[in-house]
Amino acid sequence: VHEFLLMGPAVIKGDMTDYNVQHFFDTKATVIVPAKKKDVNGVCTKKDNDCKGRELVDSRYNDMKATMYLLGNAFRINQQKAPDNLPTVQAAKRFFKEMDAMEKLVIKNPKTKDPVAQKRFLAALDILDEYLDLVELPPTDSGHYDKEFSTLVGESSRIT
Repeated sequence: VHEFLLMGPAVIKGDMTDYNVQHFFDTKATVIVPAKKKDVNGVCTKKDNDCKGRELVDSRYNDMKATMYLLGNAFRINQQKAPDNLPTVQAAKRFFKEMDAMEKLVIKNPKTKDPVAQKRFLAALDILDEYLDLVELPPTDSGHYDKEFSTLVGESSRIT
């Protein structure tokens, strides 16, 4: 949510060429899983002697999509209901629809004045607030998302 909100000032100006906007959608910008060595007690056991791990990189937006879907799916009343019928997942999918349309505008042909992308962002912001309420998280204007926090697995489970 923090990186999504960082785009706000540039989007309000209409500048889709801004670093924060481009970085949010850049599939090579964010390390999702850092590389790890794959040796045993300091000795490489692979035939090609390549024990360097590969890091998993993706866009912050794709990471946000996966997280929102999984979190929305976790808010179930019973297991009989299909995930797509849950209000949380429906809100997440509406958010994805707006942001996917914005992503196409921003990645293929970024402009310095783009009212269509602005409308998509504002619609997505409203849907995001609805989604956050459904999953019992603070709204975007609460101040909880103003500071950057670690996204590393196991680093911290707290928003604050």
